[in-house]
Amino acid sequence: MADVGIETTQNVRINFQLASVGERISASLLDLLFFFVVYMLLMLLAGLLGKGFVWGLLFMIPMLFYTLLFEVFMNGQTPGKKILKIKVSTVDGSAPTFSNYLIRWTFRLVDISLTYGICGILCIVIGEKGQRLGDILAKTTVIKTKRKVSIQNTILVDIPENYELVFPESKNINERDLPLFKKVIAKIETLEDPVEKLQFGLRARKNVMEKLGIKTEMQPVQFFKSLITDYNFIHRDR
Repeated sequence: MADVGIETTQNVRINFQLASVGERISASLLDLLFFFVVYMLLMLLAGLLGKGFVWGLLFMIPMLFYTLLFEVFMNGQTPGKKILKIKVSTVDGSAPTFSNYLIRWTFRLVDISLTYGICGILCIVIGEKGQRLGDILAKTTVIKTKRKVSIQNTILVDIPENYELVFPESKNINERDLPLFKKVIAKIETLEDPVEKLQFGLRARKNVMEKLGIKTEMQPVQFFKSLITDYNFIHRDR
């Protein structure tokens, strides 16, 4: 499944690596297996207590809300999704709300139950954002959370020839702030979830922008790398 580029409300473009149809089906099968095992254990316990039939009916109720409850309380993941390292995300990069989860859960009836999954699979394959009908209406999709990352191990950088200062306000950077910038970059690049990565980066960027009096829409990682390079540029002869 290809990536999809999203322009967020903060005018930052991020690329989501969409979960494949196979990964989504596999996650659903794992969830079914997980629930089956738990259900059988509970039925066994109920049988030992002599109330198997009554408790059997009661235990079926959580199955109806299984996906909704896990996605709400596990930040867009069910046990199956967590194992496959995929999760529900909104298409604008913001954190999903309860209504987002509720809408996509409600339309599982059409996408999966009534059509044996055919409707959902066709929508995912045909669409550009990996969305089944419930995702389209909820403005969500399912993305991969596992990413390979790398990080520079030093705040001392080579200054490119003919380098021009990006942020004149960098003159106000305190030397003790540089290790913090490095840690922020490392944190952003090591976060597997692209949504959490974006949200953390924007928060960190906002705090530093307010402190230094900078206004920019530069992506967070590039912003902090530019500050480090600017600092090295300003103090290169000292």
